[in-house]
Amino acid sequence: MAITNTPEAEGAQALFCYIADVLGAKKTVKEYKPYLGKVKRASEFFDVNKKIIDKAYSSGAVKTEKPKDVILKFIEKNDDWFISSLRISQYIIEEVNDISSKFQKIKKPNWDNLFYRHGDDEVMGGMAILFKSANQEFKKTNGSTFFGNINKWSPADIYFASDIARNVIKKLISNSETKKNNLKFATLNQRIGNLIDNGELLPLSLKQVRKNVVIKKVNFSRSDEEKLLAETFAAGVKPYKVMTGSFEAKNQSFKFTKPYVGGRDILVSLKSGKYQGVIQFRHTPASNGKASKGFKVVLKYSGASALGGQVSSFDILVEQIKINDSTFAKQMADIFKKGYSEFEKAMKIYNEFGGGTTRYKSGNKEMKDKFNNDVGAISALTLMNPLRKAIDIYFRTPTEKQHNVIRSIFAYVASRTVNSSPFVIAKD
Repeated sequence: MAITNTPEAEGAQALFCYIADVLGAKKTVKEYKPYLGKVKRASEFFDVNKKIIDKAYSSGAVKTEKPKDVILKFIEKNDDWFISSLRISQYIIEEVNDISSKFQKIKKPNWDNLFYRHGDDEVMGGMAILFKSANQEFKKTNGSTFFGNINKWSPADIYFASDIARNVIKKLISNSETKKNNLKFATLNQRIGNLIDNGELLPLSLKQVRKNVVIKKVNFSRSDEEKLLAETFAAGVKPYKVMTGSFEAKNQSFKFTKPYVGGRDILVSLKSGKYQGVIQFRHTPASNGKASKGFKVVLKYSGASALGGQVSSFDILVEQIKINDSTFAKQMADIFKKGYSEFEKAMKIYNEFGGGTTRYKSGNKEMKDKFNNDVGAISALTLMNPLRKAIDIYFRTPTEKQHNVIRSIFAYVASRTVNSSPFVIAKD
């Protein structure tokens, strides 16, 4: 299973790209080889390249959300991300010219005046300001924001940005219409597309890889994206085992009256172009030991190490369904409202009188696992089972309506909507 992206992991990607840039393509291949063969470990790699790493931060060439020492410690403890960062940075330094024929500013082995930014105020912070203005402009026109968060507009983890790109971003931020939240996504995306075409900006979404790295351009051509969406279809529902069992939660008592067993997720199969995958629906029932409305919709491709994208909001899922089927969207919303109310009541009693809070706070792994399993079962029996039934019936034998619903969900989760920004993704 792929490790969930973190600021440490994403920051490491930026740092490793800088290291590869300084070493150059030929030396990178030579220096990386022993580590890719798992003969040596990350700590030794960092010792060997200490001067480069120190310069990356002291010069300001690399700016990351987390400090250098935090990133290094994270990588030392996560071999998968160490190997993945090596592979991606080596691939980019060798193949960056092939990402776009128009990248004249990005040259191998030196990317000259381009910088590696993750979590910095100037580039990523600037993008956040521009995104907020465009998202608010959409709300003024349409009654609600289009995106729940910036990652669905652009999932870029790092930006290679020239001085020209940074100046364009600054000017657009200072524009009076941007400040009034009148910036349109079409205008913003066109500016970003022009910077990319002119080799001034490269937004990279870097996924964890375990095999060969593949570079893909996303949202560079709207006609290409529409073609992919037209070739995306719902393909039924994966076989599953319904969660069974029962519990009593009333007054000052919680107990499972029948042992629980089974699953709580539901997987809708899809085909997208030449790829196959699934959309996973899952309630994330607890946060800090208390009931949570969190709901993940995750795109997974067969044979890929990393996720194709995800959304953590049931409301956003309903909005995407509503685009093509308002009746089913309302049915899903009603089921969730009723099921979550039952779940929340049961969770409160479980925590207070069923030992839930004690298990969660115990610090004991076995007790914590018991808490997670119990909460998952409560979620399945109250909320996921009714949702599972509705989703199963709806997608079991899909027609064009179901295909269109899956296309809307797919486009949003994968950041491929008409309002999404151009970016480049590195994955396997």
